[in-house]
Amino acid sequence: MFTSKKKTETVNTGMISTIIGNNSRIEGVLSASDPTRIDGYLKGEVQSESSVIVGEHGVVKGDIRANEILVAGTVYGNLRAESRIELTETGCVLGDMVTKRLVIDEGASFKGNCTMEILGREEEEENPPAKNHEKTQNNGKQADKQNSEKEGREEK
Repeated sequence: MFTSKKKTETVNTGMISTIIGNNSRIEGVLSASDPTRIDGYLKGEVQSESSVIVGEHGVVKGDIRANEILVAGTVYGNLRAESRIELTETGCVLGDMVTKRLVIDEGASFKGNCTMEILGREEEEENPPAKNHEKTQNNGKQADKQNSEKEGREEK
């Protein structure tokens, strides 16, 4: 019934210009304009105008902000992607996520809140169902009043 479909990375990796290798440890702020791959340990903030890939053995302790984010390793922090966040089957995120599109493969782990930004739609009014409910109640009261008046005329 369910089949496993091993997928390749779908985040736009382009030409990865920054790679933090398996045996590397970095602390601080990482800013990049090109795709970045983290296969080692990074403690701090990551900012990219392009994509950020946290490899299967990569660990990030801090927030990541990028156009696209792919997590195959572990992130202890919040993610914000302008376009898309993808968690592969080995990916683990402990933090909140904000994005327009989200892909979570079977086997991935996520603990936190996720906010999906609505594409091309303005925010709706707060509590529109309550307004409709009020109208329904008012219409019901008017109908009851009309029925009472009608019954009163019939009794005379």
